[in-house]
Amino acid sequence: MNPFLSKMTESAAKEQITYTIIDVLLRLKPQDKAREQKLQILSVEKSANTATARCMIKDVLRENGHRVEHERVQSCIDTIRGLTNGLARQQRGNTPIARAHYPAWELTKVLDMEETVNWTERWQDCGGKIYSGNRLIATIDDSIWLKISDFGLRFPPFALNSGMGWREIDANEAIALGVVGVEQIIVAAQTDFGSGTVKIKEKRFDPDILQAFSDALASGNAKYVVHVEIVKDKQPHKNPKTAQ
Repeated sequence: MNPFLSKMTESAAKEQITYTIIDVLLRLKPQDKAREQKLQILSVEKSANTATARCMIKDVLRENGHRVEHERVQSCIDTIRGLTNGLARQQRGNTPIARAHYPAWELTKVLDMEETVNWTERWQDCGGKIYSGNRLIATIDDSIWLKISDFGLRFPPFALNSGMGWREIDANEAIALGVVGVEQIIVAAQTDFGSGTVKIKEKRFDPDILQAFSDALASGNAKYVVHVEIVKDKQPHKNPKTAQ
């Protein structure tokens, strides 16, 4: 994610994204009243793609003396909706437990839209690796996601009017394809007692066992299963005030 956005809460980051797209696509200045009104419309409307939102935004532009360009208004709405959804998905998928189960994403077509970008070419130019079947796959934290974006963000959409998005790649498939090694899968358990994590690192395992497990996964002879269990202390705790 953009370093600036990474320091914000999700709601603040969504607001910043919305303002930026409004300013760029609709050519509004920071002091323009239409700017704040548009943000309020998009915040109130549950679906930014509703006809009501489009009409309200056009009315605001007209009332503030701006020229209404229908394609720009729709592109603005679609891009804001896509980026805020992409941000939410990126944050959900970037927790320790989520990364352990789904360590990679594939860039693939998710909306039926005509592309103006040759994504395979851009992927290669940015240093991305192409896997069997011409698949564009990278780990969640790979810098390729930032490099391919026209917006300087790590999540889709990566360009205006693009139908390209993400498909999650689970640990089984990621290991079999060679995107990650077994030793890179980190299992983390978040408890109710704080934000600390429990990590299992490579040095705690025999390398030969790891390799055998990796081979078994690749051949389909083994399944990747993670089970984390928190066992509460069953011993009764004494009250400090009554303890002798």
